[in-house]
Amino acid sequence: MKTSDNLFRLIKSLNKSEKGYFKKYANFHVRNEQNNYTKIFDAIDTQKEYNENKLFRKFREERFINQFAVAKNYLYDMILESLEAYHKNSTTQIRSLLNRIEILVDKGLHSQAKKLLKKAKEMAITYEKLTYIPEINLMEESIYRMQYSVGDIKDNSSKLIEEIEQYAMRIKNLAEYESLKNRLYVQHMEMGVLRNETEMKSYDWFLKSPLLKNEKQALSINAKILYYELYASYYNYTEDSQKCYEFSSGLIKIFEENPQVIETNVNFPTLFYYRHSIQCYNIGKYHEALEYIAKMEVLKPKSDIQKMNTLFKAYNTKLNVYFRMGNMKKCLRLIPEIETLLATSTDSDKLLKEIIYWQVTSILMIAEEYKQALKWLVKANISEHSNIRQDLECIGRIMEIVLHYELGKFDSMEYRIKSTYRFLASKQKMYLSEKIILTSIRKLINVNSKKESLTFFKELKNSLEPVIKDPLEGKILMYFDIMSWLESKIENKTFAEVVKSKLKPLSV
Repeated sequence: MKTSDNLFRLIKSLNKSEKGYFKKYANFHVRNEQNNYTKIFDAIDTQKEYNENKLFRKFREERFINQFAVAKNYLYDMILESLEAYHKNSTTQIRSLLNRIEILVDKGLHSQAKKLLKKAKEMAITYEKLTYIPEINLMEESIYRMQYSVGDIKDNSSKLIEEIEQYAMRIKNLAEYESLKNRLYVQHMEMGVLRNETEMKSYDWFLKSPLLKNEKQALSINAKILYYELYASYYNYTEDSQKCYEFSSGLIKIFEENPQVIETNVNFPTLFYYRHSIQCYNIGKYHEALEYIAKMEVLKPKSDIQKMNTLFKAYNTKLNVYFRMGNMKKCLRLIPEIETLLATSTDSDKLLKEIIYWQVTSILMIAEEYKQALKWLVKANISEHSNIRQDLECIGRIMEIVLHYELGKFDSMEYRIKSTYRFLASKQKMYLSEKIILTSIRKLINVNSKKESLTFFKELKNSLEPVIKDPLEGKILMYFDIMSWLESKIENKTFAEVVKSKLKPLSV
């Protein structure tokens, strides 16, 4: 990516407070030329898409235009410096202390340097910034030698080296948990939702890891967080909702008791609260799910992207909770808000947006708003993308076929059936239930009477019923409740009526 693109994207990522702070920072640090950098900043900030030719025309009379590339690079670095100052946290404070210690040592002010070393070490331990401790200890030993302090070297050298070894072990332990997390994540993203026993067994390696024997294997707070997060993810992927909820609860407990270890990144509590809300509604704890979303919503995001991702997470949970409580009106009232948010979001979480599009499409189908549902499905382009979640793509294609049927678009429907069948066969990811649906629904195109339609719907329902009793095959209902759709046709009821009769609604 070009420097200009990086600068444009960086400026666009700033929120109002960060922009205001940058201008104060620029005015203070570059007093003689501050107008140059704030002018460039403001000009880029007003652009919807980066256009350098417009900038050249705008600043053609300015001297800095002759070295515009240099000015942009300097502006980029200055913005990052201002952000570092604005978002001061334990990490930046420790780094600042280490820089000051080096300066004091260079000036021979060793006693003052040792005081700051003690402060830096206390902060590194408190906030679990483990990688700084070996550096701090080595600096301390270096100061003893500079001071010709033989006594201090004798008294402390062994202890300092032992500490380095201990913390190196903790760092390695943490890295090993991170490696497990990466491996588990990659497998899940590549496989998507499990479809058969073979895929279920492909996760067996996870439980064999010595790191997961018990919590004692985790040697730091961050490692313990990873321990619980790993188990929660594993049980989420293998769909044991109760176990997932239990480990997710343990994770929440640890990080709420030790907020200092994640104080530098609001993404962590946001993500943990969101994931826990999912596990809550998966086991029917709807009120608890909303409580954790409320906790998430009061967190203060550091950027507009974080803010948008938080809103998407909140909408995702609320749609699921209100739907499962049988409150379709609340679900439908959220859709215009979601549409506005999607229209303004750019760099937000792609997977989360994909799921939101699917959720809204599904809700609109149940409400029998078929034109709107197809609009959302086309807008999401679910049927054209396989790079994020194949399971969503598969079910998106089947939903699209049903929508074309409901709208009477039989020519499009026939084409979609053939292309979807080819797609699923090529991916080797076809459920038996999907095969039955695609094979059967092709016949629907030639049905000419209500009596024939009724017979068709009954036959398809009877064919699917024994298949979806298999928990793996039954997952299709999580995405599109085709059984309820078929029942609505057979019993001459609305789709929403049938779905609601199967829920166990609670009052909000």
